[in-house]
Amino acid sequence: TPIETMLRPVQMSTPLEVPLNAATTLQLTGNTYLHGWMHQRSERGGGTNKSFQLSARARQFSSFMLVIGTMAGPNKLNPKDAIILQNKDEVLIPLLLEEIPSAKEFKDAIESLSPEQQRFAKSFRGMQLESSVFGVAVIQIKPQLEALLGLPEDSLAKEIKLTEDLMELFVEYQVPSDLLSYDDLAGTPASASASEKVDSVRENVKAVLDVIEGTKEKQLEEKTMVADMAIASGVTAMLSPDQQLQMGINRYDIVEEASADINFRSSGALARESKKKKSKARRKAAPSPMPPPPPAGAAPPAPKPVMLSAAIPLAQQNIPAPPTEVAKPLSNAEGKGQSPDSEAFSESDVLPSQAVDFTSIPKKLDSTIEKFDKDSTLRSTKLKTKDTWSRKRQPDLLTKPDTKTLWAKDVKSESNKAYDLLDAISRSGSLPIAYSDLHVVVCVTHCFEKDVMATVVEDNVNPIEKLEMSTLLLGSAIHGATPMELIAEGSDRVRFQSSFPVMLEAEESVDC
Repeated sequence: TPIETMLRPVQMSTPLEVPLNAATTLQLTGNTYLHGWMHQRSERGGGTNKSFQLSARARQFSSFMLVIGTMAGPNKLNPKDAIILQNKDEVLIPLLLEEIPSAKEFKDAIESLSPEQQRFAKSFRGMQLESSVFGVAVIQIKPQLEALLGLPEDSLAKEIKLTEDLMELFVEYQVPSDLLSYDDLAGTPASASASEKVDSVRENVKAVLDVIEGTKEKQLEEKTMVADMAIASGVTAMLSPDQQLQMGINRYDIVEEASADINFRSSGALARESKKKKSKARRKAAPSPMPPPPPAGAAPPAPKPVMLSAAIPLAQQNIPAPPTEVAKPLSNAEGKGQSPDSEAFSESDVLPSQAVDFTSIPKKLDSTIEKFDKDSTLRSTKLKTKDTWSRKRQPDLLTKPDTKTLWAKDVKSESNKAYDLLDAISRSGSLPIAYSDLHVVVCVTHCFEKDVMATVVEDNVNPIEKLEMSTLLLGSAIHGATPMELIAEGSDRVRFQSSFPVMLEAEESVDC
């Protein structure tokens, strides 16, 4: 079942930076959303064994990229993994929840340390809290291809085959975008229509594909020739040196004839005089023992015909050819980096980026929890992805989808493909990516020592009120407001004031 989070849209004043390598840094200028996730578990109830997964699915003829990492500042995402999803692909990414000790537990643990050790422990805890902010970026592919190739918006909406070819050229062959993009200097007028621009890009793609296909055919011919030469060399090795000299066989002549698909059927077809390289072709080998001389007056024995096993033309031999690349299907991008609920937020709901430093939210939340959570039940939680993923993919329209486990090396390979495509569609970081959504997740775990019934009966504690207070503390950090400002109903405000008077006193002291 999907989890519920508190959501706040954030208006970024500067583009989000995603460093792919030392030379390329992406710039995402799309929407940004801040999420707060209140996770709960009980020690006795087995809540620690509950697993969570990040699920992503692409519709038919649609494609996007998923980039997963941690926030390293107000406008920086350090990517850890990435994957391309297209044509009904569905990926399940298991999540690991690593709890950080509460502020009270941390103070009790370092109380006996020296001042230097305490400062080191506090600095290390601060880095732990900063690295606990989880980030997921969703990047639409087709709209960015249009911006990269100089095409109008939605011009590739119905060009499915062209988009497939573009994806193959960028991912499999790393073709520069300059060879494929629309060029005003190529003889087309400046006021060319959208269809003319698409036709120009299609011609460029066809020209590059023709070059690649010609190179493949040439390499295939070379591989076939090498295989034929290997078979011909094996045929020659079946004859003894004396038989080769007696029949006038030249090793290099056989190799040249094998490459021309000559049939070797009997010794009569092989017995021919070498016309060139005869002195160089003979290899020095140990001479075979000479047969005893025939008796006096006996006729010399006739040479025995040698039957060769290579009686089938080499062109008809079952020689495996090198595997050819299969173009991956691609689909239309569903959106332009717009969330379905983006229109539901007004301008007043959008949080300015000047007020949000994503890495400082866990620290502020930790200090708030230390102030109001006297039971040390709230712990900041760090989200991580496992190395083993699961992907369901339908190879083509005539087969059923199959599920495959992606191990660590497979995840690394998929990430490299996604990074190569990101580098291509952004021109090595020089072209901003506007059609993207960034989701920042801050997770907090409320830990109950007992299950629900034991908490109510044995401890005489209302777990609902405890969880409500924890949710208010998380919501105040996400929305940048006091806990009481988040309560809409007056009756609920009165109930909270009676249940948590410390929270009300703190709010009144801030107002004063």
